[in-house]
Amino acid sequence: MKLNTDRIDEAVLCREFVRQARSFFESYPQIKHTLSVDDDEDHCILDIPEETPDGFPVTVEVEPEQITVYALGAHTSEGPEGNPVDFVARTLGFVQDLLGPNMRVREVCAGGKPHKWGIEILQNGQWQTEEWTGLIFWNYFGKKSERIYMNRILPARENPVETSDLHREDRR
Repeated sequence: MKLNTDRIDEAVLCREFVRQARSFFESYPQIKHTLSVDDDEDHCILDIPEETPDGFPVTVEVEPEQITVYALGAHTSEGPEGNPVDFVARTLGFVQDLLGPNMRVREVCAGGKPHKWGIEILQNGQWQTEEWTGLIFWNYFGKKSERIYMNRILPARENPVETSDLHREDRR
């Protein structure tokens, strides 16, 4: 029987994510979550629901070539350029920050319907927008409004992960 090495390589990122995520949740057992893994172990989804009305859900989808983190309508995705262990650790650090008060999501609405989301980080007492996600088609003429969502599931970390940190190359 010949071993399918392509399948093994495709599962590396997911397996590493599952390993580190389980360790993370052992440290924070109070966080409600579900972690589902496909039978071939090359795809998994982590769902963390919002715990308060002003909080937001966080979802992480791991595929063979990339990890996507969703925070309400905002999302960011990237694939590891090098070491998957470091990439997964940075991704889970970002998730940890999304669960604390140093990050929030700004939702922009038009006509009462959300169409744009910004991930914001608290730096030096000021909120800085890290990344925007938006719909292509939306009610341009609708009445504009905004809403801020923030999780307080975990305490703030001293050095939060910026979305640009997820995109940097690992070279070892």
